[in-house]
Amino acid sequence: MTEELFEQIKLDLTKHEGCKTEVYLCSEGIPTAGIGHALYGDEEMDVGTDVDMEQVLAWFKEDCDEALADCRVLFLNFDSLPDQVKRVLVNMAFNIGRTRLGKFKNLIKAVNEGRWTKAADEMVDSRWYNQVGNRSVELENWMRNA
Repeated sequence: MTEELFEQIKLDLTKHEGCKTEVYLCSEGIPTAGIGHALYGDEEMDVGTDVDMEQVLAWFKEDCDEALADCRVLFLNFDSLPDQVKRVLVNMAFNIGRTRLGKFKNLIKAVNEGRWTKAADEMVDSRWYNQVGNRSVELENWMRNA
């Protein structure tokens, strides 16, 4: 992934996830900080703990690399996809993880076939679409207009 694309994905995810330098409980009740980074196990911290921006960026890099690796597993031609499609898929993988994204069988098939409108339709036809608010509408439009 180019540095330019990485920076765009960081902007996208900061907009969609927020960026907090204090530990909070996410909507699922999980301690979270930074750009949507869930704190488990050794990383667990008390709610209200301050986190420096260097740590936030390190976590983001790890989480983004994981989402990218997940996309490369799920989408056979991921590295040759248009950047706009990569942005959508990495955003979704970052948000819901490989296991849940892997259940979007028809979306995966449509992307692998280069059928962006069909892929966008599959995004709309999911529970996820109604769970994440404006994020899903924006991502759907990016996919539809790729």
